[in-house]
This record gives sequence, C-alpha cells and structure tokens, in this order.
Amino acid sequence: MCGILGILNFNNENLNKDLVIRMRDTMYHRGPDGAGIFLNGSIALGHRRLAIIDLSETGHQPMSNEDKTVFIVFNGEIYNYIELREELKKKGHKFHSTSDTEVIIHQYEEDGEQCVNKFNGMFSFVLWDSRRKKLFAARDRFGIKPLYYYIDDKKIIFASEIKAIIEDPNIKRIPDYQAISDYLFASRALGNKTMFQNIKEVEPAHMISVNKITRQVQVKRYWTLSHDYNYSRKLENTKEELLGLLDDAVKIHCRSDAPLGCHLSGGLDTSTVVALTARHRNNLKAFSIKFSDEPHIDETPYAKAVAKYVGAEYLENSPSAKDMARLLPYLMWQMDIPMSTDGGFSYYTVSQLAHKYVKVSLTGHGGDEIFAGYPAQFIASYNTAEMFNRRVDPDRLLKRSPNINRLKGLYSKGYRSIYRSIINRLFETKETFEDLWIKLHCGYLTENDPFVHKDFIRALKGYSSVDDYIKPFKEIETDKILDKCLYHDLRIYLPGLLHLEDRASMAVSLESRVPLLDYRIIEFLATVPPEQKVNGLKPKFLIREIASSLLPEEVWRRKDKFPFPVPGKFWLTDEIKRLTTDILLSSDSLKRGIFKPQALKALCTFNDVTAIWPILNIELWFKIFIDRDPNWLNMANLQGDSLKGRKG
Repeated sequence: MCGILGILNFNNENLNKDLVIRMRDTMYHRGPDGAGIFLNGSIALGHRRLAIIDLSETGHQPMSNEDKTVFIVFNGEIYNYIELREELKKKGHKFHSTSDTEVIIHQYEEDGEQCVNKFNGMFSFVLWDSRRKKLFAARDRFGIKPLYYYIDDKKIIFASEIKAIIEDPNIKRIPDYQAISDYLFASRALGNKTMFQNIKEVEPAHMISVNKITRQVQVKRYWTLSHDYNYSRKLENTKEELLGLLDDAVKIHCRSDAPLGCHLSGGLDTSTVVALTARHRNNLKAFSIKFSDEPHIDETPYAKAVAKYVGAEYLENSPSAKDMARLLPYLMWQMDIPMSTDGGFSYYTVSQLAHKYVKVSLTGHGGDEIFAGYPAQFIASYNTAEMFNRRVDPDRLLKRSPNINRLKGLYSKGYRSIYRSIINRLFETKETFEDLWIKLHCGYLTENDPFVHKDFIRALKGYSSVDDYIKPFKEIETDKILDKCLYHDLRIYLPGLLHLEDRASMAVSLESRVPLLDYRIIEFLATVPPEQKVNGLKPKFLIREIASSLLPEEVWRRKDKFPFPVPGKFWLTDEIKRLTTDILLSSDSLKRGIFKPQALKALCTFNDVTAIWPILNIELWFKIFIDRDPNWLNMANLQGDSLKGRKG
C-alpha cells in the first residue's frame, strides 16, 4: 500500500525535482517506510512506500524491468501474484524481488495493456514505457484504491490523492459546482468528477493511455459485470462453491510479510471474514470500537463472542465526542473531499487502534452490496406492484432521505409552506423504478433544495445529477430488479464507503483489505439467480447460510447490525456544537453563495446529524482546500499524526 505520483510534460520541458518531491511527500502518511523517485527530463514517477510484501530493498519503488525501459509506481496489492509469477517464469521472465510490483511489470511486457485482466487485487498504478513513449495508468475493478488525474495542453499528472496534484502552484483550485450538487443529491461526486473542476477521478475498471509524441489520451473501460444465470445449479451446490471462493479470497488476502489482523464490528460480514482469516492466520488480532454512552448501539458483545469462538485476540477502542470534534478538520484534509457519512470517524478510530499492532487489516466492506443486505434493495425489488403505483409511505421515507430530514428541521423552524409543497410534490405522481430508487436514497435536486442559494443554482446552468446517478441501471444487462439494485450499489454507493475506508486507514499508515470484493466472488454471484440470493426473501441469505457453520448462532442470526455507528448524542455535545457554529456562521460561509445565510443559522440550532452533515462538510472542505484558511489548515495538519517536519 503506497502513495503514487506520475507526471508527464508534453512539451519536453524538464520537471522541477524539488516540486516533484514536495508533491509526492504530501502523501507521506500513505508510505512512511520509504520514498523513491524516477526523473528523466519531462517524465517523473514518485512513490511513498508502506512495505507489506517483500520488506527488503528489492521491493523499493519506482521499480523497473531489466533493461530499464519500463518503470512503475504501484499502490495496492495483487493477491494472485505468486501464481502469476510462476506462469511468467515459465515464459522466461527473470525476477529480482519477491514483490507483486515486479509481477505487474513482467505481465505488462507479456500482455501490454491487457495485463490488467490478469490481476486479482486492489490496485492503481502508473507505468512509463520509454520504448513506446507511453504513460499507462489503471485502477482496480471496484475502485478500492484511488487514482486521480489533471490534464491540460502542457502536462498530465496522476496521483493517489488530490492534495498531491494541487501542491503544484500552477494548478488552480477551482470548485466544481456540479460535483457539489452531486454530493448534496447522492452524497458523492458522480461519474469521473471530483470537487475540483480541473481534476478528474480514474473510474473503477478503467485505464488511461497517454502517448507523449501525439499527446493522445485514451480512456478505456477494461472490465464489466455480465449476468448469466445458472438455473440448473442446486442451492446446496451454490453455497458450496461460494464458500470455496470466500475461503480462497480470504486466504490470498492474508498474503503479507507484515503483521496482519482484522476489523471486527460484530456484524455478519466482518465476523465471517474474521472466522475465515482464523483458518489461515495464527494468533489473529481483531479490532473493534465501543461507544460506551450509547448502549443500544453497542456491538462489542457480538464482536467479543466471535473473537472467542474463532480463537482471536479481541481489542477495542472507545472514542469520544471530543475526539470527533478535534479530528474532523484533520479527516477532511485526509479525505480531500466532503465525507459521505460520519462513519469516516469510526473507520479512523478503529484503524488507529489496529495500527498499534499490525500493518494490514481485513474488513467486511461490500457484503451488503453484493449479498443484498439493504432494505431499499427489497423495497424496490419485491414490493414493486405496490410501491410503483401508489403513494410511498412518508414516515418510512423520512427515515431514509437525508435532505427530507433537513426539511423536517425546517418545518420545526417555521418554513412550513416550503416543507409541505415539496412533500406534496414527492407523493402526488406515479413513479418509475428509477424514481423510487432515487427517493429511497437521495436528497433533492439542487433547484428544489430550500437550503441552497439562488446564486449557486444559477451557476449550475441547469445541470442535473440524475443522469449520472441512474447510469448504472442503463449499463447492466439484466431484467432482474434485485441485481439492478445490487449493481447500482456496487457502482455508486460502495465507492464512497471505500474512499472513507482507504483514507481513514492510510491516515495512520494501515493497509485495509476487502476480501469480499474479490472479483471472482462478484462474477460468481452474477450467475446466481435472485431466487437463490435471497431465498425466501431473506436478506444476505447466502452468506448467512455459510456463516452458520463458522460463527456463534447469536451472530449469524442477528438482523440489527449497525456499521460502526457514531452515536447521535455526539452531536449534542458542546464541542461539536461549537465546531459546527464556527464553520457555518463564519463570514466566508455566510457570503459564499452556496447556502442561504438564514439556512446556515437555522442549522446551528438543529441537533440532527443528517441535517447538518453534508453542509458542514462542504463548508469545511471550502475552508481547507479553497479558502486555505490558515486557522483551519493549522487544525487539519496538527490533529492526529501531523505531517509537519516529515521529510522523504
């Protein structure tokens, strides 16, 4: 796990080495074990190393092939690197390390750009091919590892984090209002947008080829999920095959030359991963968190039961509201973007604990998205006749839509006419499947949001987030509603959680792994008919059946799981109220023209995180990344592990 940087000047102008190093070292936290640079005139590759596989100097990056014609910087893990290395050796390739990085180089020599199809892992890499004068970059199938790029008529820059790109003083920090609108609607920027107008995200399962001579830039998708249902396979055989895949996925995710443990929330997904990991790792440590002032969301009894059952050592952390208020600016700096949920604080807290003992931790991310664990998936899939042609129950919907919850706050503050008009408009018409899905997940389009300033709406020039949001429904070739829902969650919702997990763990130099997102598991599930996935309309039926032989009954039967939740009481504390007021009622926020000043003032009297969270995040992001407010920059850099004074 590392931080990577790649720069190519199209005009052959020599790059400034000091600037390249400074850009690279903004990502010190991603790789405190070492640093490297390849600089050849107008091309540069930079690397910060977190040593996980091949801890020796032979694993140092940038790495090259034997004749120094191909160089690479790589972030992530190729879990099937041992098998690939043996195949490549048989074809005559010579290896000088035991790292998975070198496997990528030789696989590229063998297969060119199609090498990415051979890799089972989480990865982003940038490769320079001097023979072809080509810069080649790629990202894993599900976007587990990040990769961003900036391009103009003079250069292209790739990096693991946006902060590395904007360290270049020639790159303007311009907010992307469309991305901000996406965030308010769907909790994240959609498509390849970022919060910066001139910086794009390499989308999952995409690769980019840059020809230095012609300056041609090609963006290609190299993998898509296709559904081909096997109706002849019996349910018992499905479960047997799936268990084999899950076990092998966890087994190869345990490949590490550094100490390895597991996150353990007490839910079905992390518990299953812990149980399978215990098969392949002795003296396993499991890490959890406990919010002692909220007993009704205390999951530690389940987590402890799992650890005892599988013979793992149980360790826990107990964060406070004071910790959260202190860390939010620092986490924003780490995230580069507004956080989708306050779960980023929980991920950081458990990662902080894990970092004291291990360098690698396996998590259960992806279980709800691939095994059908969300209520909305069932509302959309199995209440279709009832839900599509009558009014949606407002009481149920109000619990799910973040911006409707904001409107509830408005109602209590006297904006009753606005509240009623929007609620009435929501429930007065018949709706499509896409309409229902949006209502179950999203806030309002910007033009309907009573918190948004009219100047911001004008600046959007009619842009709507809907097309990008429903795009996955147009991509997937199946008529099964459940699988449409699962695919949408995989493409839209999950990347936001993976971003939180990556940044929270890398903030403390911990590698987080997600074995449930082994692409073989997801491709196998695409052959399983929905009738088997949720047999008897039971959420997460398949993994629950498998877990019944791995876990205590009170764990595999439970249905009340919360994903490392942050207690609502935190938002009532003086520390967080003070932080919220300082951010929202500052002169910059009140005159920014994104939100109405009276709405910001009203929010400061709310005690509802759902109402406050998105607006608080946007304003904090502006202060740190656009305003570059010295007070907030100081808070961001001095909380947690400060980067000040660190040299690569």
